[in-house]
Amino acid sequence: MTVICAIGALCFVGGIVAAYLFRKSEETVVSPISLVVSVIGLIAFIASSMTYVPEDKVGVVVKKMGTPLPAGQIVARNGETGPQADIMSPGWYFWYWPWAYEIEHTEIIEVPSGSVGVVTTTDGKPLQSQIFAPEWTNTEDMLNATRFFQNGFKGPQLTVLTPGKYRLNPRLFTVKPAPAVIVNVGEVAVVKANAGPAAVEGSIMVNGVPLVKKGSQGIWDAALLPGMYYMHPEAYQVVKVSTTNRVYDYAESADKNISDPILVRSKDGFTFPVDIRCTLNISAENAPYLVGLLANPDAKVSEGEDKGIICNLEAKTILPCIRTILRNTAEKLTAFEFVDLRSQVEKDCSTAFATKMKDFKINSDGCFIGQIDFDHNPQIKSLMQTRTDREVALNQQKMYQEQERSQQERAKFVKASEEAEQQKLLVAAQYEVQIASQKAKAKEAEAQGQAKYVEITFAARKEAYEKMSSSIGKDGVTLLEMLNIVKEGKIQITPQVMVNGGSNAGMIEALAGTIMGRMVKTSKTTEEELTDVKVHPSTK
Repeated sequence: MTVICAIGALCFVGGIVAAYLFRKSEETVVSPISLVVSVIGLIAFIASSMTYVPEDKVGVVVKKMGTPLPAGQIVARNGETGPQADIMSPGWYFWYWPWAYEIEHTEIIEVPSGSVGVVTTTDGKPLQSQIFAPEWTNTEDMLNATRFFQNGFKGPQLTVLTPGKYRLNPRLFTVKPAPAVIVNVGEVAVVKANAGPAAVEGSIMVNGVPLVKKGSQGIWDAALLPGMYYMHPEAYQVVKVSTTNRVYDYAESADKNISDPILVRSKDGFTFPVDIRCTLNISAENAPYLVGLLANPDAKVSEGEDKGIICNLEAKTILPCIRTILRNTAEKLTAFEFVDLRSQVEKDCSTAFATKMKDFKINSDGCFIGQIDFDHNPQIKSLMQTRTDREVALNQQKMYQEQERSQQERAKFVKASEEAEQQKLLVAAQYEVQIASQKAKAKEAEAQGQAKYVEITFAARKEAYEKMSSSIGKDGVTLLEMLNIVKEGKIQITPQVMVNGGSNAGMIEALAGTIMGRMVKTSKTTEEELTDVKVHPSTK
C-alpha cells in the first residue's frame, strides 16, 4: 500500500509538472496525457489511504506520527502516537495514509457457553489498595474505550463478560475464559469474596473470617442456590456444600469409603468394636458458617496411615464426636450391659450426637448401632458362649415346664369333660325323679278327688233319703228307689219271685228279692272297680 501511495503521488505530481511545462508548446498531445496521468496518480494516492475491516475482524489503529504518549500510558487517548483507544468496526475507511497509520486486524473475542470472560486492562487509572477494579454497572461502558478512560482502572476488572461475541481493543483489553459457577440441585455455593467494601463493624466472625452481606469482602452469609452464576473466579472463591442427607458408616467393610468400626472399652475392661451409622444434613442457611469453620467441608483428607480418605467435615467433627460419645457410654456399662441395653445406648448416643452437632450448625437424624462384635476379644467371646449355653439350658427348662403344664392342663380338661358328662346324666336323672314325683302327686290328687266326690255323693244321698223317709216313710222310699231302678232298666221288670197276696209288703219283698239277685251278680264287678281307686290315707 505504501508503494501504491508513492507511485500515485509521483504520477500525480509528474502529470501536473508536465502539463505546466508544455502548456505553451505547439504540440498539444502531451497536455491531455499528463492530465490523465495526474488523475490516475491522484486516484492511486487517495486509494492508498483506504482500509477495509471484514465482518469477523476488529480494526486497531496505530498512529505512527504525532505527539508521543505520556509516560506510563499504553493506549493513546487524545491522538498521540501509538495504538489508539477507538477501534474500527467492519467497513471502509479513508484518509488513513500508510506512512501515518498502521491498521491491525484482530479476531472478535468469543466467550463460550458456560464460561465467563475474565478481563484485564493494560491502561487506566492506577489501583490503590484494591486488588480488582470496581465493578461496572454496564459491560458496554467498560468495553467502550472512550468511556473506560473516564473512570476505568488499570489491572484486573471485577466485571466479567458473559457468553457471547465482543468487539474490543486487544491493545487495551485482555480476555481469558473461565468456567462459570454452576450450582447443581442438592447443593449450595458459599462465596468468599476478595473484593468489595470491607465488612462492617460487628459482623459475625468465624475463624477470623467475617460473615457479611452479599457484595462485601468476607464470606457471604447467604449461599447461592442451584443455578448458573457468572462471577470472577479469582475475586470470588466458591465452595460447594452438599445439602442432601449424609450417611457416615463405621463398620467392617471392604469398601474403602467406609471407616473402620469404633473400638470401645467397657466398665469391666473388655475392648470390642461397635458398628455405627450416623445420618445428618447441612441446611443452606448454615452452610456459610461451616465454610468459615472448616474452609471446605467436603474437601478430602487422609484419616491416617493405612486408613481411607474421608472428608474434612467427617475428620474434624463427626468422627471425633461419635468416638467420644460411644466410648463415654461404654465405660459406664459392662460388656453384657452394653449389649442388653443396646436400644437405650442407641437412644442416648443419638441424643448426645444431635446436641453436639448443633454446635456446628449441623442437623442430625440420629445414630444407629449395628453389630457389636464380641468375636474380636477371645475372653469376652468365651463368656458370651457360656452365657449362650446358660440361656439355652434355661430355655429348655422352660420348655419342659411348659410341656408339663400342658399335660396337667390336658388332664384337667379330660376330668372336666368327664364331670360335665356325668353332670349331664345326673341332671337328666334328677329331672326324671321330679317328673315321677309330679306324676305321683297328680294321681294322688286324682284319687283324693274321687274319694271326695264319693263322700259328698253319699252324704247328699243320705240326707235326701232321710228327708224322704221322714215324709213318706222308709217303705215308701224303698219302693220309690226300686221303681227308679226298674225305670233305668237295670233289672228285669218281671220278678223272678211269685208274689201272692195284694199287700204292699209282699210286693216290696218281691222287688227286693229281684234287686238282691241282681246285686249279687254285679257285686264282683263293683269290687274290682273299687280296688282300682287309690284312696289317700288321710281319707281312710
